[in-house]
Parts: sequence; structure tokens; C-alpha cells
Amino acid sequence: MGVSEVKKSSFQVALLCVLSYLIFTTAAGQNSKPKSAPTFNQDLSWSPDGKKLSFSANSGGDYDIYIAKTDGSSVKKITDDPKGDLWSAWSPDGKKIAFTSSRDGNVDIYLMKADGSQIGRLTNGPGKNQTPSWSPDGSKIAFMSNRDGKWHIYVMQADGSNPLQITDNNADDHNPSWSPKDSRILFYSGDGKGKDQIYVINTDGSNQAKLTDNDANNIYPSWSPDGKKIIFCSNRYGGNAIFTMKADGSGQQKLADKLVFFARWSPDGREIAFISGKYPSTEIYLMKADGTRMIRLTK
Repeated sequence: MGVSEVKKSSFQVALLCVLSYLIFTTAAGQNSKPKSAPTFNQDLSWSPDGKKLSFSANSGGDYDIYIAKTDGSSVKKITDDPKGDLWSAWSPDGKKIAFTSSRDGNVDIYLMKADGSQIGRLTNGPGKNQTPSWSPDGSKIAFMSNRDGKWHIYVMQADGSNPLQITDNNADDHNPSWSPKDSRILFYSGDGKGKDQIYVINTDGSNQAKLTDNDANNIYPSWSPDGKKIIFCSNRYGGNAIFTMKADGSGQQKLADKLVFFARWSPDGREIAFISGKYPSTEIYLMKADGTRMIRLTK
């Protein structure tokens, strides 16, 4: 599957973004286009102090990870590899960033200092391993892997040791998000045919519960800082928009109408950063947690 297939529809972009390993295989070896080329911003993560955002961007070539202040200034590229770097996640102490890369030939999870230095590999196959999410105390990392032929959620120590598979669904399980308050992990699961649903599970693999149940796609779930709410993206009313719900799945409501496929609450819960647009051009925005006062950060 090539990058050209992503152009089919804006919502297919959201689904294919999850399987970023497909993008890795096409990004490798491509030359960067001029600075005027459209930029596809793929994912984002808040620093624990709420002052910075890390994100991956592709200006016509390979993906790299950048850091910027939350007003959009002081943009700095912190990785530079032709194979592509995506899915950054700050450690709870703000000193390190876990991310996904195929720089050594396989899609694996890596760890670096927050300035991009001292990069080390945490996983080494089997299969592809991506989308890291830290435990609140920084001792463990959840991630998705297809090492047994399907995508499932795993938990490992922060040094990459002792990986434990915690989901075993018939469908593919994607993009874990560790609760900031306890031992629960959000993820979404489906067959990629337009009806992916959001689940929650304990980090030992017990008490899996389905939080959404409809004929739409419900993807990229993430916790509010207090662990009481969940933000996610859904196309249940047409275009892919931001929704919120309580931690038990009740009270689901649309927060913003703008075409969005990835969103994250700020550490203080007052703002939401999100990615809006469609291939080949997306932008990062900031808005208040109630969906008002949208500000575009990237240009």
C-alpha cells in the first residue's frame, strides 16, 4: 500500500495514520521537497509542564520529530533520519521522549533525551512495535505490536524489558493511552472497515470493557488529566470530529465540528491540541477545553 492510497478520502487518512508502518516503508529514501511543499503533521504530545508540544511532520519527504512552544514559536527539529520518526511521547518527568522509528530496518520503539540526544532502541522486533504511552510513574510503557500476526496492546518496562501482551481480540488493537491516575489503558479496536470502537482494560489484561458501540469509527482515545473524561475522534455525524465522554463511556458528545483526526488534552486540562486537515496538508491547532477559541499553531 503506497502513500498515494491515502488520498482516497480524509477519513481513510485517519485510519491509515494508525498503521504508520505503512508510511515508514514509503518515506524511506525519498528526497525532501522544497520548503513550500505541504506538510502532513501526524501526531502530537504535550510536555508534562504544558509549555511545549512534540509532533511529527513530513514536508514531502520523511517524517521527523519536532518540538515547539505552545504558541507555535521556537520550532526545533530534534530527529533527522531518512527512515522516519513518529509517535512521540514525553516521559512523566519531562526528561525523555519515546518514539517510533524504522531507522534500523524494523519499526521499533526508541528512547531519547527531550533535546533529541542519546537515542537508544527499546524494542527489537519481533514484528512492528509503535505508538508508546507512558505509565504515570514512568516505570512502564504501553505500545502496540503485530508480533503475533495481529495488532495487540503490550506493556513493557521503560528499559524495554519484560513485554507483556494484555489484549487478545480477534480484531486489531491500536494506540494505547495510559490513564494518568491509575492502571487502565484506553485503545481502539476494529478491522479497519469503518466501525472501530474504543475499549478500556487494566494493565494486567483484566476487565476489558467496551466504551463506544455504534456504526461509526471511534479512534485515538486519550484521557483527561484527572482521568475522569476521554477525548476521541469519531465520524458518527459525518466528518471526523472531536468528541468527549466520561471514563465509563457515558455522556458522549461532540466538542468541535472541525475536521480532526488526532487530539490531546493539555496537562492542566484547560486546552486541547489537535491536528486538522487531510492529506497532504494538515495543521496543528490549540483550543480551549470547551471547544472555543481555536488558534492555529503551525503555518
